[in-house]
Parts: sequence; structure tokens; C-alpha cells
Amino acid sequence: MTRWLALALGLAVLLTAPVVLAAGEVEHAGKTWLHLGLQVLNVVILGYVLYRFAGGPISQAMRDRSDGIRGQIEESEARLREAEAELAELRERLARSEEDSQALVASVAEQAQAELARNVERSRQSAQRIREEARRVADAEIVRARQALREEASELATSIAQELLRERLTDEDDRRLLADFVERAQPSDGAGGPST
Repeated sequence: MTRWLALALGLAVLLTAPVVLAAGEVEHAGKTWLHLGLQVLNVVILGYVLYRFAGGPISQAMRDRSDGIRGQIEESEARLREAEAELAELRERLARSEEDSQALVASVAEQAQAELARNVERSRQSAQRIREEARRVADAEIVRARQALREEASELATSIAQELLRERLTDEDDRRLLADFVERAQPSDGAGGPST
């Protein structure tokens, strides 16, 4: 209480100092001091009333406000720690995701290389099958062409032979050939010679 009373008196002096200075200039110095004393008393009473009736609630309000601010500071610090922990976790996840993405890129590149190798091998096998099939078809065509050429050559040779025979065969050769044919066509009598 002494502290409050000293505070009220100090405040009263500060508030009345201008009036005291002005009182030196005024003729009615007695009235001024009385007026000053009443103001000081007024301030002291106001201070006492405030201390007595409002001091507890004001002190409690100040403590509550201080506790509230302290609680908000602690809550803010806790949130800050949580945010820093989340930030550290996010940075760690980002680092892991970068590692994972690099591993994924390497895996995809490896799979692409393997798929490329498989495609090259399939293409090589397909080309080999096509070459073998083309060889078989070509060989079959060669065999058909040879057969056709043989048949054509045979027909041509027969035709040429017929033409040559027609041109060179005389009537006497014709009779002799006919006689040979007839002789061969007749059955033999057992003596080995032709029958007459």
C-alpha cells in the first residue's frame, strides 16, 4: 500500500506542478495553495479508491493478461517447434523423394535398355525367319522353274527331233522303221525268229 500511496503522491505533484508555477504569478496565493491541496487530496483519494476497490481486479486482470500472454508465447513456441519439426520432416521427405526419383529414373532406364535388347533380339529372330522363309520360297520357285525348264526343254527337244525327222526321213527310212516296229510288235514263235 505504501508503494501505491507514494505513487499517488508523485503523480499528484507532477499534475499540480504547473499550477504551482502559475500560482506564483497570481495575487491570490492562499487560494491557489488551498486549491492545490484539494487537488492533491483528490488525487490521493482517487488513488486509494482505485487501489482499494480496483487494485485486486486490476492486479488480477494484469496477472491474467500476463498469464494469457505467457500462454500464447508458450503455445506459439510449441507451434514453432512443431512447424520446425514438420519442416525438417518435409526436407527429409524431399531428399528421400529425390533419391527415389533418381532410383526410379535409373530403374526406368534399365527397363528401357532391357526392352530395347528384347526388341532387337525379336527383330533379329523375325528377320532370320523371314530370310529362311524367303529361301524356302526361292528354293521352291527354283525347283518349279527347273522342272518347267526341263519340261519345256523336253518338249522343245521332242519338237526339234520331230522336225528333223520329218525333214530328213525318207520314204525308205519310213518303210524300214515301220517294218522294225511291226517285227517287234509280233509275238515270237519260240524259235527266236519272226514268223512269216
